[in-house]
Amino acid sequence: MKRYATIRETSPACASAAVALGYFDGLHIGHAAVIGRAIARAKEGMCACVFTFTMHTAHPQAKQEGSDLVTEEEKYRILEQWGVSLVLAPDFSEFRDMSPEEYVDEVLVKRLHAKAICCGHDFRFGRHASAGVIELAALCDARGIEIDIVPAVKYEGKRISSTWIRELIGRGEVDTAAKLLGRAFGYDFTVVPGKKLGRTIDSPTINQRLPNGFVAMRHGVYASASMAEGKWYPSVTNVGVRPTVEDSRAVNSETYLYGFSGDLYGKKVQVRLLKFLRDEQRFASVDQLKEQIQRDTQDALPYARTYITAL
Repeated sequence: MKRYATIRETSPACASAAVALGYFDGLHIGHAAVIGRAIARAKEGMCACVFTFTMHTAHPQAKQEGSDLVTEEEKYRILEQWGVSLVLAPDFSEFRDMSPEEYVDEVLVKRLHAKAICCGHDFRFGRHASAGVIELAALCDARGIEIDIVPAVKYEGKRISSTWIRELIGRGEVDTAAKLLGRAFGYDFTVVPGKKLGRTIDSPTINQRLPNGFVAMRHGVYASASMAEGKWYPSVTNVGVRPTVEDSRAVNSETYLYGFSGDLYGKKVQVRLLKFLRDEQRFASVDQLKEQIQRDTQDALPYARTYITAL
């Protein structure tokens, strides 16, 4: 899959493209419906492309802190797995002042060679989001571009949105969030050195710092599954500030991989949060912490094994 970070450098290797349009910040099942439609259209002899964008943090309209539902690396991995062959993801500032006509002519026609366009029913574009799907359809029709407008995807009668998913994750409802995402929620941050307390209580763990831009999660203990050296392991993850062993405001993910023995420092490890088990708490002693870790592991194993078996 080819990736471009600016409109100016795009030079698609195909003469025609089916292009999915949208921010696609969470890659949930609503986004999958739009992108999947473009992938299906691409089978008619076109490249499957995604035109999305990033919001630079220095820009007044930049994304809010704690909004990322997926890391950039995982986002591209998912898109490639789905069957996307090209992604154009410039900063929003590159095209925010374009008129609707310029947007279609300069980006869709000139850069992406679009022959088919797929977008959601509420898609907006052009300077100050001045145009919607009606205007897009008219502009595309005049240029011989077919357009597919994909209806909203709902769960239990409610339209799926990234905002809703963030709310669920903030409450610890990661199992419900997974239904809206179409996959287990998680992350793949680099393993960093910790205090190595886990080794002293026979429960060695990996530590991953959660960046400020990543979605805010409910602090506590989760049943999880983790990928280490190409294999999935049942695991239990504590998200929070580790009150028993450390006085810190930095949010950390600490995961015990059941049955794994090895050094993962400096490596990116995929962690999937499957079920919230309990709130984070301070223990009076390390021995109490050790006993609780053992109970948490037993509580987590059924969820993790079910997830791994289904992969």
